[in-house]
Amino acid sequence: MADNGVSDHSSPVVEGNVVHVGGETHVLNYDTNILSLDNMINDSAVIDREEITDELDDADDEVDEEDVELSPGGILDEETIGRGLSNLGRSADGAMQVYLHVTVPGFSLKDIEMIEMFVHLQKVELPYNEITDLSPLSHLKYMLILDVSHNKINRLLDFEPPKNLKEVDLSYNEITEMSDLSQHHYLMKLNLNHNHISEIHGLQNCQRLNTLQLAHNKISKIQGLDCLPIQHLDLCHNQIKRIENLETLKKLLRVNFAGNNIRSLKGLQEHDLLESIDLEDNEVIDISEVKYIQDLEMLRVLNLLRNPIQELPDYRLSILYRMQRLNELDRHRVEAEEKVASVNMFNPPLEVIAARDHIMHVVYSFLQLSRVLDSTLPSIETPYPMLVLVGPQGSGKKNLAMKLVDEFSDYFGYAVSHTTRKKQPDETDGVDYHFVTLEKFEMDIKMGQFLQTYQYHGDWYGLQMESIESVAREGLACVVHMELEGVLTIKNTYFEPRYVLIMPLGRDCHEKRLREKAAYTESQIEYTLSRGDLYAGYNQEHPGFFDMMIDSDDIQVAYKRLRRLVMDYLGISLNRSPAGSIDGDAETHIETDVHGTTQIGTRTWSKPSIADSAGMSQAYTRTKATQSPVQSGRGMLEEASWRRRHSAARDAVSGYIPPLFEQIVTQYPKTAPQTVEGQMGLGDGEVSRSYSAPVQKPPHAESDEDSSSDERSDSMLSVASAGDMGGGSPEGSVHGGGKGPQLPTETMNPLEFMEEEKGGKSQTSQPAEIHEARPPSAPRPGSRSRPGSDRHKVLPPISPIPKVNYIPEY
Repeated sequence: MADNGVSDHSSPVVEGNVVHVGGETHVLNYDTNILSLDNMINDSAVIDREEITDELDDADDEVDEEDVELSPGGILDEETIGRGLSNLGRSADGAMQVYLHVTVPGFSLKDIEMIEMFVHLQKVELPYNEITDLSPLSHLKYMLILDVSHNKINRLLDFEPPKNLKEVDLSYNEITEMSDLSQHHYLMKLNLNHNHISEIHGLQNCQRLNTLQLAHNKISKIQGLDCLPIQHLDLCHNQIKRIENLETLKKLLRVNFAGNNIRSLKGLQEHDLLESIDLEDNEVIDISEVKYIQDLEMLRVLNLLRNPIQELPDYRLSILYRMQRLNELDRHRVEAEEKVASVNMFNPPLEVIAARDHIMHVVYSFLQLSRVLDSTLPSIETPYPMLVLVGPQGSGKKNLAMKLVDEFSDYFGYAVSHTTRKKQPDETDGVDYHFVTLEKFEMDIKMGQFLQTYQYHGDWYGLQMESIESVAREGLACVVHMELEGVLTIKNTYFEPRYVLIMPLGRDCHEKRLREKAAYTESQIEYTLSRGDLYAGYNQEHPGFFDMMIDSDDIQVAYKRLRRLVMDYLGISLNRSPAGSIDGDAETHIETDVHGTTQIGTRTWSKPSIADSAGMSQAYTRTKATQSPVQSGRGMLEEASWRRRHSAARDAVSGYIPPLFEQIVTQYPKTAPQTVEGQMGLGDGEVSRSYSAPVQKPPHAESDEDSSSDERSDSMLSVASAGDMGGGSPEGSVHGGGKGPQLPTETMNPLEFMEEEKGGKSQTSQPAEIHEARPPSAPRPGSRSRPGSDRHKVLPPISPIPKVNYIPEY
């Protein structure tokens, strides 16, 4: 053993089965496997270490159990405060490093005297305890924030105030009365939620208080807040019945009056900085209460949940219509689509009203039987000509329309509108308006007869398609007058009228004209005068909406301007009127052909579809001398239309019946499409209008309104543009009593014309039985009372020819 470096005193001493080595005793086991001895030693060592670790853990647990007992008996001790300290920083005077914050929640503290030692604390949080006395806080001169919520305090800040106390949270306590807080000059936020306070007072000198929370108390009246700089006021879940005494709170941003008994929003007006109002669970019942807050420019959030007002129909859209600035209503974000829908529901723009009106009439018209309209027979290049006079009531637009139709009776017809208003003494039913009852007006709407309707002064006005058809059936352009609402609807249709704004620019002149009629009340006069501003503003904001504006302060001067405009559009010489008068200040556009015949330039009435229409018209004028005498009065396309009608007449004489397929795809007689190049003036003595005669009705046909409607659907009148409606020379219009020369179908039997075309062939080959053409028919019943209809002859019909076996030679 000495050779191994082991001293003698450490030599093993064996005594039986026991061996003593170095003061240790071991049991000898001769059955032990020497090869596994090392493993056994290691395992025993591990066991020993685990036992030692368990012992150490037990010792630590004993130490923790000793530390759990903090602030015994609810008395705050130094150890508890030490564990709650945080935020190491400089003291208020900057002389030392101190802890600034302490938080000791949930220790059931009753006595906090120990906190007096920590005079440098700036933030003290002692919530969820049982504190009743805050007097030890008097020593914390530098305290800024105090949170003693969820305690048993019954007096408000009953300690000597610190120098700069800013925020105090005394919620969930037992305070019954507010004390005077005049000494807390720097107080900015005071939370007294969930107490038992019944009256607000003691805040008069808190001139820095911007947040006051008094929710869940017993307050029944708002008072004691005069001239305070409060921005956030929370008085929810009290017993308040009226919003009052807030007039001096000019800095209010957010108010919460939820859970009270408030019925009116009066008291919130004139708070221009108010951003959020919460009135959930109150008794607001009338939508008119919104008037007190709808002018608040900064208001973005409004909550009226659980109020009777929510039961009103379209409640949400009603609120949004009155307050378009809201971003959140009843805790739901306001979408842009909702704001648009609210405006379209309660005060839709004129364009929206017109679109709805147009959709309604189109849908109702689709439900009726389809028929070919005389006003749609012109070609796509030249739509049916219409002149719409637009203006406010009393502008003189109806008088101007009547004068225009009376003077230009060969060109224009007056479309009589329908109305539900009462007839005035100087008006005639069927001439000025068709005066109908509201029930009849609604029935006509459902029958799809109206083109447009609008409401004015509580009465309905509308233009029926039949009114236009009665004019188009006689081959005339249509003149109609209406308000702006009707024009917006017409612009949605396929018609392309010329719009002339008739408006008196002098307000005094307009007012005088309205009062002279003695048909309007004072409120109606004021409303009509205000509409003059609407027309003027619409004309300025929508350039090109009206084709021309005419001042109607003087009706005579206004008519001269309108007359000059119409003559310019019609292509009539501006230095000679239809009545033969000379207009000295008018401009003229006169051309002379190779034969010395005067050619008066024309303009297309509607907007031309061909870009180079003017050039084509001039080219046609230059080549006119090369045409045959028969064709000299017609354009190229009009000549084609004349030839097709001639061919139809020959087929009728011969009894020729086209095959079924040809009857389906072809209509006889057809009207040639009218273009700008076919429009000629009035100086060559020939007629430039083209008509096709209506089909004769059977003798037993009824003459009532239904049968006349069928007859009108069968007629094939070709209504050319107003530029093509100027048949005859100026002399003819002077000496013929305002009428141009007779049309070919009025002066010649189609059969006789066919004989001339055949060039003197044998007359013995004529059919055995041929009916003579009927004399010119009387005006249609629908046009007798229309102004100017007595000056225009209705085209005679072609008599039906029975089928014969003889086929004439051509």
